[in-house]
Amino acid sequence: MEFKIISKSGVKTGNTGAKLAGLLKPGSLVLLDGDLGAGKTVFVQGICRGLGVKEHVTSPTFALINTYNGVFPGSGDPARIVHCDAYRLNSLEDLYDAGFFDFGEDAVLICEWSENVYGSKKPSGCIFVNIVRRDDISANYREIYISAEGGEGELSENAFR
Repeated sequence: MEFKIISKSGVKTGNTGAKLAGLLKPGSLVLLDGDLGAGKTVFVQGICRGLGVKEHVTSPTFALINTYNGVFPGSGDPARIVHCDAYRLNSLEDLYDAGFFDFGEDAVLICEWSENVYGSKKPSGCIFVNIVRRDDISANYREIYISAEGGEGELSENAFR
C-alpha cells in the first residue's frame, strides 16, 4: 500500500517523519529517495525527534553514516538510529562496505538516496519514502509518498493524520 501526504513546509515534512517514528521498531529499515533539496534530511530529523534524539541531526553526506541514540515511543526502550547518505555510493556492496549494516538488528536503519544502492528493487520489510518537490506549485510544496515493502503491518495513512 502506498499513500501520499502533502507538505507545504519543512515543519510539516519533519512532523511527518516524527509520526513515522512512532511506527518504527528495532530492525526497521527506512529508505528515502527524492531530488536534491526535496527534504530527505528534514524528514530524517523528524524521525529522530520522534525517537527522542537530543543531538542535532545533520546529513552524513561526507561522513556517509551518522549514529544517534534515542528511545522508542511507548516502550521507552533505547533506540539506536543509523543514518546513511548514499549519494556517493553506487551499489549495495558499497553500503555494506560503509558499515551500514554493522550496527545489528536492534538499530533503526535510515538510508537517504536509496536508489543509488537498491535501484528500483526495495527489500522486503522496508518502509519506502519518496519526497517529490513540486516547485511548479510552490517552493515549499512536497508530495511525500510512503509505502511498506513486504508488510510493516501497522503502517497506515491514519498514523499520519
